[in-house]
Amino acid sequence: PMGSGPSAESRASDGDEPPLEGVIDQEYGFRVHRVEANSPGDLAGLQSILDYVVVANGIRLDSDDGVFVKMIGDSVGGEIPCTVFNTQTLRTRETVIRPTANWGGAGLLGVTIRFDVARPLEKHTLHVLDVYPSSPASAAGLDAFNDYILGVGDLLYDGPDEFGEIVAYNCGRPVRLYVYSSRTEAVREVTITPSKDWGGEGCLGCGVGCGYLHSLPRRRTKLAAAATRTSAAAAAAER
Repeated sequence: PMGSGPSAESRASDGDEPPLEGVIDQEYGFRVHRVEANSPGDLAGLQSILDYVVVANGIRLDSDDGVFVKMIGDSVGGEIPCTVFNTQTLRTRETVIRPTANWGGAGLLGVTIRFDVARPLEKHTLHVLDVYPSSPASAAGLDAFNDYILGVGDLLYDGPDEFGEIVAYNCGRPVRLYVYSSRTEAVREVTITPSKDWGGEGCLGCGVGCGYLHSLPRRRTKLAAAATRTSAAAAAAER
């Protein structure tokens, strides 16, 4: 189901194509983790945690055999047409990545990728509920009822218990979270320092919810190949 044809997401917006639910836990690709601002990956509209690059230059990326990494190196100054699967929309879209060493940061794409099976989103989604004053969550800028924690560092945690264990293990140390905002419909990095000394219960100072009632909301706008940092920044400024 993961070919290199026209974007399934653009067709599905008209109601013609069902979501690609059979991809989850079955198909492999390169999951996007950190995306540096203004990098080639950012300009291609890649989204941390939710996006998997599954086809590049017409080649299905279903094994970690070095083909994609070599392709990136061989395409400096050129472009790589890619198909990207998104675990929120359960659809694919087309984009173009243009590797370069001159974008102002490290690497040719400015992204960190991990070869992995497409993970079910509900297993690594925690909805941020109440955020208590003077807490680590408040200091980190977590947005009550609008933010969703998708990842911790380079890990996709498996449920709330494992998330709690990771947080407790890192008490007193800065932790990088990948957080989706329902306001901006974008994923951002948040640095939080869990602590037991902030004056309330827990290490984070926020409530979290999981399960169907706390899943990521449907997108209001269709994911585009081009980055939408301007509109996202404007929405964040309104907060």
